[in-house]
Parts: sequence; C-alpha cells; structure tokens
Amino acid sequence: MDARVALALLLFVHLLISLAVPTSNPGAIIPALHLQLILLVPLLLMALVWQFAVVASRKPKHPAKALATTLWSQRSRIVEGLVFILSLAAMMQIYMVIKVAIPQYLPFYADPYLADMDLAVFGNDPWRLTHMIIGPTVTRFLDYFYIFPCVLVTMGMTVWACFSRDRVFSRQAVLAIALCWLVLGNWGALAMSSAGPAYVEHFYGDNRYAELFNALPSDLMAVQTQNFLLENFGDPGFGKGISAMPSMHNALYLLLIWMLYDRFGASWQLGLALIFELVVFVASVHLGWHYAMDGIVSAVLVPPVWYFAKNIERWRIVKSADSRMIPELKLA
Repeated sequence: MDARVALALLLFVHLLISLAVPTSNPGAIIPALHLQLILLVPLLLMALVWQFAVVASRKPKHPAKALATTLWSQRSRIVEGLVFILSLAAMMQIYMVIKVAIPQYLPFYADPYLADMDLAVFGNDPWRLTHMIIGPTVTRFLDYFYIFPCVLVTMGMTVWACFSRDRVFSRQAVLAIALCWLVLGNWGALAMSSAGPAYVEHFYGDNRYAELFNALPSDLMAVQTQNFLLENFGDPGFGKGISAMPSMHNALYLLLIWMLYDRFGASWQLGLALIFELVVFVASVHLGWHYAMDGIVSAVLVPPVWYFAKNIERWRIVKSADSRMIPELKLA
C-alpha cells in the first residue's frame, strides 16, 4: 500500500460514514466545494506567475513557449496535484458533516475535565494569564490573525503539499493532512467530545468563563462566529459544527512545522512556522475557542500522524527495492 491508496481508502470509508449520519446533506456539498476551489484559484495563479518568473529569469528566447514546455514536462506532477486538491476539498466536506453529527452520538462531556486540567497545569486559567499580558489592541490583532493569515497559510500549505516537486513528500504530506482532519478532527473529537470555553455556560450551565467573554468585545469576529455556530448548532452546512478537542487550528500548523523540518531542517522557515503556531495557540485560548489542553494534545498526536504517513510511502519504496533485488528462480 502506498500513500495514494491509503488516502483513497481513508476518504472512501469516511465518505460512506458521512452519508450515513442523520445531518448529512449531499446537496450542500457541491456549492461548498465550489467555494473552496474559488479560494484556491488565486494561489494557483500566483504559483503559475512564480513559475513564469523562474522561467523568464533564464532569459529564454520565447518565455511563453518555455513556460508551456516546462509545464508539459511536469504534467504528471500537475495532474496528480490537481487530484490531491480535489481530494482534500472533498475531505473538508466529509469532515464537516461528521463533525456536526458528533454531539448526537456522544454529547459533550469532557469540558469540565479539560478546564480542570488547564488549571492544574498552569496554576490558573490560561485565558486569565493571556489577558493579564495582552491588551485590547493585541486582542483585535489576534482576532484578525486567527482568521485571515490562517486561511492564507492553510491554502499555501495545501498547494505546497499537493504540488511539491518531491512527489514522495507530496504524497506523505497530503495523506498526513487528511489523517489530521479525519482521524484527529473527527474520531479524536468524538472520543474527547467537548464544546470549548465559548459554550460551557450554554451546554453545562457553568459560568466559569463568564469573565472571559465579558472581557472580549462583542464585535470581535471570534465572538460573532461563536454566536453563529451556536445559533446553527446541529444544522448541516459548510463551516458549521462545534468541537474543541483536539484543536484543528493548532494541529494543522503543528503538522506544517513537521513538514518544514522534514524539508529544510532547522531553518528560518521552521522558525517562522514555530512563531506562527505560537501565536495561533495563544489566540485560540485568548479568544475562548479552546482550552490550552486542546493545543497540547494536538502537539502529542500530530507527530505519530506525520510519521505514519511518511513511513507508508517509505515502506512501499523499500519493499519495491527489495523485490527488485530478489533474483529470479530458474527452472532446471
């Protein structure tokens, strides 16, 4: 089995599961897929412009023809990358459908335990620690950061994973992304069913986070989005569903750290990714989306996912090499 077969099986099994859940709405998938692909078009165009700039820097006599020749020579990588893009777009719809259905199968139960673990580990509620340091201006920056830069980095990470020149790495990375979303984001979320600090009062009648949300301005995108998700709780649709543990924001950028380390080692790219993830982690707690434990558990779960995805392709390559080394048996 290679990473592509594993990806296909993973998507197929979860597609069947998503079609079986009560909140499944196949009719909503096509418009959502369309929206996702529209968001990726600018990045693909930027990648094309970058490729043209690389070709033009060599000063060919006919740059456009040279670009066409380059793209044709890389057609297998481009086709496989497009298949990966479509697969990950479909994966997001599958993930969303299953995510919305989680509380129907296992109602939220883990929030009190996660909140108490935060308190035990940090000696105080982590959100109180961030609010002691971070003022209103930085709070608004984190609110913005948690959406727009994160969307751009996620799309860039996806395009890189799908179209990397190193096709072995590409297959590993795409499989790891899918595993994070479907295994951690769905099955991990089911096992540790939790809503997050923003919803503790609604689902548990516990006002322990009332001070946090009194401190957050009501016009923050985070607060407005949290209200939207609560108003549409249980309804199928893209971008809906409530789930805290594990934090997929943190899991995705922790995976990016492992991907960059694999490609570049201890580099400036890795340093930027570490800083980016640190900001995401602080924002997720500061804005009431997550317990600190949600990010910490993601940090524990992501490395096995990456090494599993990485070694599936490695095992295939080693097995293929070993089979070529076995001498043919000749009949006497």
